[in-house]
Amino acid sequence: MSNCLLESKIKEIQLQYLDLLKDMMPMIDDEKYVKVALDSISLFWRKKKPVIDMYLLYVVKEKNTVFYTAATYFDVENGEQYPFLLMGDLHIFDDPLGRYCEICHRFKDAPKALAEKVYICAKDNIDILERCEKLVLVLPLRFMGTSKEEQDFSKIGEDVFCSFFNNIPDINAYQENCSTIDEIAEHFKCEYQDTVCLFEYDNKNMNFKDRVKKAIDIQKELVGDGYEEGVYFYFALFGPLQQAIDILLVAASYNAVPLIRYPVALHNAYLLLPNFFKENHDEIEARVCVFNSLYKMFDQSAYLNESLSEFYDRVKQFSFETKALSCYKAGNPKQTLEHLHSLVEDFNMYKE
Repeated sequence: MSNCLLESKIKEIQLQYLDLLKDMMPMIDDEKYVKVALDSISLFWRKKKPVIDMYLLYVVKEKNTVFYTAATYFDVENGEQYPFLLMGDLHIFDDPLGRYCEICHRFKDAPKALAEKVYICAKDNIDILERCEKLVLVLPLRFMGTSKEEQDFSKIGEDVFCSFFNNIPDINAYQENCSTIDEIAEHFKCEYQDTVCLFEYDNKNMNFKDRVKKAIDIQKELVGDGYEEGVYFYFALFGPLQQAIDILLVAASYNAVPLIRYPVALHNAYLLLPNFFKENHDEIEARVCVFNSLYKMFDQSAYLNESLSEFYDRVKQFSFETKALSCYKAGNPKQTLEHLHSLVEDFNMYKE
């Protein structure tokens, strides 16, 4: 199948997915039927998997691709699509709805907080497909693995999780020995206590036990009561670790650069990056650092009245990506940020 035909097929899939989401929105908006709607979405992507796999291998891998991931929402209304287009030639929003289906199946009823996230994500997917002028694709990149691959990835995640503990060789040992906050703190390796990120806005100046308790409290709000403290902590640490592993596997498999919204997953991705990129580690680290830094600092509010295609043309005319990568100074994040700030100011002047 030619690349042109693959690209045409993906465009068709985007339109079909838009229709499906619109049909499913009444069910997604009803807590009782969220799981049914997610099953329909999961089935849709599974049916499209052969074409998507070919597209990833023969188009995405050959292009300068960036993907927006580890995010529940993508705020088109407030212009998140603008900083997304600063780097790269092909742009993909990593749709988490298929993954949410798997999470929902762990519970008898979908947790309220998760149901709310599903609704927000579905609405944002519709906005992307309708309002981003076909410059952003919606594809479930981290939902495209086979069952065997997913089992292998999960095992990798569990091994990484256990590596943070002393005398905890596997998950069974963790379950037997780390059911309380005190036991978690007792077994958690001292050298990782100040480097691991347990939740968004984690304060490393806090006592480690207090940070563990905070992480557990956050998980309770998400999944509800009924689990031991050790299980909640597993959710808190394993989830972002697995996210980072999934993201880096996609990045390595398709030569794509991730924009990672969730800071805990981004922190873990930096920690694990050397394990996934050997020969071109420095290049990938530079691109991940520059792209994620630009996303955070860029003020898209100044461009909301400009069409996205006009903005994208301006980015290319300015040679933004080449100039941005030249701002990267290995081992000197402060200088990198200073140079990127100057570049953004120059681009804003170029706009005028």
